[in-house]
Amino acid sequence: MRTVRVGVIGYGFMGKTQTFAHKAMPFYYDPPPVESQLKVVCTSRDETARAARAAGGFERCTTDWRDVVEAEDVDVVHVCTPNEHHFPALSAAMRAGKHIYVDKPLTATLEEAEELERLLPEYRGVAQVVLQYRFFPATLRARQLVEEGFLGPVTQFRGEYLHGGSVDPDRPVNWKSTAAAGGGVIRDLGSHILDLLQWLIGPFESVNCVSRVWAEDRPSQHEPRTRMKVDVEEAAVMLLRAPGGAIGVAEASKIATGTEDELRFEIHGRHGAMRFNLMQPNYLEVYDLRSPEGDYGGSRGWQRISAVQKYPGSGGVFPGPKCNIGWIRAHIHCLYSFLGAIADGTEAHPSLAEGIRLQRVLESARSSAESGSWVELPRPA
Repeated sequence: MRTVRVGVIGYGFMGKTQTFAHKAMPFYYDPPPVESQLKVVCTSRDETARAARAAGGFERCTTDWRDVVEAEDVDVVHVCTPNEHHFPALSAAMRAGKHIYVDKPLTATLEEAEELERLLPEYRGVAQVVLQYRFFPATLRARQLVEEGFLGPVTQFRGEYLHGGSVDPDRPVNWKSTAAAGGGVIRDLGSHILDLLQWLIGPFESVNCVSRVWAEDRPSQHEPRTRMKVDVEEAAVMLLRAPGGAIGVAEASKIATGTEDELRFEIHGRHGAMRFNLMQPNYLEVYDLRSPEGDYGGSRGWQRISAVQKYPGSGGVFPGPKCNIGWIRAHIHCLYSFLGAIADGTEAHPSLAEGIRLQRVLESARSSAESGSWVELPRPA
């Protein structure tokens, strides 16, 4: 079995998630595509770095991300930092020829994404953007049905990713609520729903966005008695045009009272429709217009596909294909896909190129919100 040596930059929520996925991989896939060795973890302070090394089971720790990228015993670099810190690590890792696993969005600005695009022709590693909602059995089945022509030409679509945690105006500001760190709900939650929609129906052609800031200022996370101005959007609604004239709407919000972690989409086509809700991740719902209609409705109507944990091969064995799926499972399969691409020497998806295209959509939406007008998106090369 081939071994990959892993370095993780950033050990917050996503750093812990991706480390857990490495450690859990042999339980879900026997054998895994490659064996992971956790070599080094990097955080910003000595005490958190030492704690991360102990908790994650890394061989060593550091406070300098360059120690990860430049290490001779590191094959894979995970970039799990706030958005503003992605670009330096990514560009250095690309130049060093490392394999890269990077949290979304790819960068904090379009200019940084385009600089990475200029490095792509010379890059020889395998890289993947962590957009894990592609990797539930239900969403993978949705993609399979689209490729089989189940929907036919798409007529209309809608997607949402809604949180309610910021509706309290006294919730402290974190880095995701600041422009300096590349935050804002469009980049944070919008990246996921926009990626899923594009993956299923094709690249968007134009966007018109409106957004709002709900709380003009919030307490500082580090100095609670000090209030900071909120300078990025907390909710956004985007009108979108897709290939073939399809029209739709995507919504991202952190001020949707009563919601938890609610990502959902619905796509309508000439021959059928489909819908998915992350709060019910075991099922994909489909409607086949070609089913016969008759007395009392015949056999036409919405049906639920029980996708549950029915991954192919060994991926569906533990804990079992009928067992209820959870949020972390999609992350494990996302990483499995990446490690499989390394083992096979193939391109991983979502690739860096896909991440750059998504960045253009995100930044075009933010630009549209500022100008109040439609923004045309470049056609994929």
